[in-house]
Amino acid sequence: MTWKSIFSRIVFLAVLGAFLFSAVSAQRIIIKKSGTGRVSSNKENKETRENKVDRGNLSGEETQIHYLINNERRKKGLSDLYWDEELAKIARAYSKKMAKESFFSHYDRDGNSVIDRARESNISGWNKIGENLFYCEGYNDFDSLAVRGWMNSPEHRRNILDRQFTTTGIGVARSRDGRIYITQVFIRD
Repeated sequence: MTWKSIFSRIVFLAVLGAFLFSAVSAQRIIIKKSGTGRVSSNKENKETRENKVDRGNLSGEETQIHYLINNERRKKGLSDLYWDEELAKIARAYSKKMAKESFFSHYDRDGNSVIDRARESNISGWNKIGENLFYCEGYNDFDSLAVRGWMNSPEHRRNILDRQFTTTGIGVARSRDGRIYITQVFIRD
């Protein structure tokens, strides 16, 4: 293959991907922004994550969000974030808690942050952790909406494009009245 044919195929696939992921329905959307949740720790990295490729209970929405996040990273020449099922469990549990208790914040009602949730779940070996949250209602196809919303927010975009983050987990939950809560946890291990 010549360089021209390879380049033409890459451009075609990029345009096709952009077209497929840019369609937005005209449904009513309510989006609330959050702070970044970006935090650091000086804890030393004593072990590598063992569960990076375990895709366990990954939902279709979580799969798509993970794909779209890594696609944004690739556009900037960054490596993909590995999937970690333990981080996804933390993210799912927090999304479910926000949906059940009708709140939207990086801190739960007891004042616990993503650091506290990671420690409580015995997540170890990380030396930096961050969190992105997303909320919407009245919208069924929300995965690309969430990623576009994060990419349009400087704090959330910074987490997504942080070269130091290596691993992620995503959790999606729906409240009884149809509101969607998404939590993404990032770590550097």
